[in-house]
Amino acid sequence: MKTENEFFQKVALGMAGCQRVEQHLKLFINEAYAFAKECINGRMAFHFSGEDVEDLPLGRLIHIFHKFSDDLELVKDLKRFTGERNFLSHTAITHCYDYGGDYSELTAIDLKPRLMQIEKDAQSLVERIYQHYGKLLCERYFENLDEVK
Repeated sequence: MKTENEFFQKVALGMAGCQRVEQHLKLFINEAYAFAKECINGRMAFHFSGEDVEDLPLGRLIHIFHKFSDDLELVKDLKRFTGERNFLSHTAITHCYDYGGDYSELTAIDLKPRLMQIEKDAQSLVERIYQHYGKLLCERYFENLDEVK
């Protein structure tokens, strides 16, 4: 990465991927809560909603997602991704600056494969979460489709 701007662009793309993972988890959890509320149908109190997860960190979102999913491999990959997301959010930028505040191109170049892997992993996780979301939507809205015919 020849310039600081190019480095920051890579960091921003990685962070955008991380945000997409979080957003897809929130969408799934919101839908799961809505479906659960419909299934309970007033037989007991159920006051969970998407608002409950709006401000939760990735780790908590994964914990809740796990309660609705038996895909242990995805949960494991999400937990591993949390470490990379935390590195990107809290450490990646500071790695590329010395104590005098000067940008280190060599360090940025060393980080490039890791930044690219974070982007790639985020995209894969989003796709996998979306598969679960799609199944949930089908279960919620098309469960009785055969009865309609």
